[in-house]
Amino acid sequence: MTPPRALVTGAGGFVGQALCQGFSRRGWEVVALDRHFVDLPQDPRITRFEVDLCSAEWTRLPEELDLIIHAAWVTTDPMSLGMSRGDYITQNVLALAAVLGFATRNPPDSFVFLSSSGVFSASDAIEGLTDQHRPTGSSPYAEGKLKSEGLVASWASEGLSKTYVVRLGHLFGVGEVVRPTRQVVSLVAQWVAEARKGSSLEVRADDPLRDWTYTADLAPALERLTADPVEQSPVHLSNPETLRDSEVASLIASEYSSVEVEVSTKPPGMSVKPPMVPSDLSIFNDFQWTDFATGLSSVIEEEETL
Repeated sequence: MTPPRALVTGAGGFVGQALCQGFSRRGWEVVALDRHFVDLPQDPRITRFEVDLCSAEWTRLPEELDLIIHAAWVTTDPMSLGMSRGDYITQNVLALAAVLGFATRNPPDSFVFLSSSGVFSASDAIEGLTDQHRPTGSSPYAEGKLKSEGLVASWASEGLSKTYVVRLGHLFGVGEVVRPTRQVVSLVAQWVAEARKGSSLEVRADDPLRDWTYTADLAPALERLTADPVEQSPVHLSNPETLRDSEVASLIASEYSSVEVEVSTKPPGMSVKPPMVPSDLSIFNDFQWTDFATGLSSVIEEEETL
C-alpha cells in the first residue's frame, strides 16, 4: 500500500520541523521545502528541497500529494530586517500565492494554511478568542496573515481541494531556536534557557493566562482534521489547557535546582491577548492532547541529549 504524502513549506523552521517529523512518525512520506535546512534530522521518509518559494522549480517536486501544509512565514518584525511593512506583507503573500499556484496545477486532497491567533488584538475578546470573533490585529504580521486567510478562502471557492485555514496559538516544543525569519522564541523557550543558566524566572505583574500546545501534537491533529469530510475555516487548533505565566514558570523551575520564580514589580506593558479557544469540532472529542507538564519534561529531556 502506497503511504500518503504531504508537502510542508517552511520545513526547516520550528513548526515545519515538528510537522515533518510528526507526519513521518505516522507513516507519511514528506516533501520538505525551505530556503535552508540546519537542524531537520535525516529521515528516509523526508525528502528535502532547498527552494525559494517565489522562484521555486516546481517541476522538480512530486505531483501526487495527499496534503499540502503551508507553514512558511517570516515572523520577524520587518523593521528588524530592514524591510518596509508593505514589502514584508507582499513577500509573505507572494510565497503563499506561489504555493497555491502549484496546488492549482496539482490539487492535493487537502490544503492547509497555517495562520495564528496573532491576527487578533488584545481587545478582540475578554475571556477567550473563539473562531467567531472578528480579528482586528493591526501589526504587519496580523495584516499579512489576514490577507493570506482571505486569499486561501478565495482559492477554496474553486473546489479543487478540501481547504482549511488553521489558526495556531502559543506553541512549545523541541528545537525552538532563533533564525533570521523567527528572531523571537516563545516564553517557554526563553525561560528554559534562563533556567539552564540558573537564573530566576521573572513573571509579569498581571500574570496572564495563555493557551499552550505541544508541537508534537500538531501532525496527528492535522491528520485527523483533514481526514474529516466536513470543511471549516477558520479552525482554532489548540490544546484546551490554559496556564497562568506563574504556573508555567513554576513548572520550568521545578525541572532545575536552585531556580526561583519572581513576580515583576514593573508595569506589565502591552496587554496579552486572551487565550485562544479551540474550535468545537466533534472529531477532536477523544483527541489526546499532551498536557503541558508532560510536554515540558519531554522537551527538556530530549534537548539535553542533543
